[in-house]
Amino acid sequence: MKTYLVFGAAGFIGREIVRQLLAAGHEVIALVRERHDQVAKTLFRLGAIVEVINDVADRSAMIDYAVRIHKTPKFDGVIYAVGHCPPDGFLQEIGSPLSRLSLERYMRLIEMHQIGVLNVFQNMNAHLTDGGCFVFITSAITRLKGQFPPFLHAHHYASAISAEDWLVDGMRHDPAVIARKIKIHRVAPAAVDTPFHHGGPKPPNLIPVSTVVEEVIRALESDEVVDTQIV
Repeated sequence: MKTYLVFGAAGFIGREIVRQLLAAGHEVIALVRERHDQVAKTLFRLGAIVEVINDVADRSAMIDYAVRIHKTPKFDGVIYAVGHCPPDGFLQEIGSPLSRLSLERYMRLIEMHQIGVLNVFQNMNAHLTDGGCFVFITSAITRLKGQFPPFLHAHHYASAISAEDWLVDGMRHDPAVIARKIKIHRVAPAAVDTPFHHGGPKPPNLIPVSTVVEEVIRALESDEVVDTQIV
């Protein structure tokens, strides 16, 4: 049995990762926002240890959590499955050309895909076993550089993910990571078949959640660094 920490455990991908790891007999700490109490109850009934982190970009909250778990056994892996689903789904996300994009909305993307990523890495790194791993779920949307169809106003999202990809690359060169042989995995799916895409226009190819989860599990079990796009 191994122990895994899942950030974004209430999301459509995160909760399925928790289910699969529990079904395989592992111990799972599922981190959720306080407002996701119904999902939290479900994960708890399945056997997860459920804890609340309301904002991965909150430095003080992450430091407090790191202090709280200081004397607990170290994790074998940390999975970052943090994302967002606007109330109006895909239609809302693609309908914001940069001339009308609110800075508040863009800052939230930066907080999730950059500040949160770095915050988790810096504060959870010491709580991984030597040879353990991080798995960051990013997006293959960055592959569309220069190829965005006219209707797809998602450059703000792509720019946030591009920066996250650079952070992941930088982690692999970090002396602390190299010295402790920690693996930094990246799983980058294209559009995933979640309610985010329901009720409006859809991308031509939707990736099943199960496919993404399979790649995450493969990364957790791999002795080599996994860096995969799912398109």
